[in-house]
Amino acid sequence: MIEITLFYQEKNLIGIESKGHSGYAESGRDVVCAAVSVLMQSLILGLSAIAQVNGFNCDVDKKIPLIRLTWPKEQSEKISLLTLTAAESLKVIADENPDYVKVHTEEI
Repeated sequence: MIEITLFYQEKNLIGIESKGHSGYAESGRDVVCAAVSVLMQSLILGLSAIAQVNGFNCDVDKKIPLIRLTWPKEQSEKISLLTLTAAESLKVIADENPDYVKVHTEEI
């Protein structure tokens, strides 16, 4: 099961974490895992290279697997569009694959 956590601070999305394997199919053929991975990698690229966000953090642990992204609460419209699009896309994947992906929210 992939556990997605959306982190909020004062109603602002400030981070996303993806943790675990979906178990949808064997490694290399798991389209659910691939979809989540592509979204997370795209968000990393968008925040770091495209939006060039100051204060953007990315933690990765390939053994778990885990990707945790955080960014400052004070955001430009460009950052909000990137992060909210990724969050909504992850929710759609979870809605379509409830046995393999769960989305949780956490206020910090």
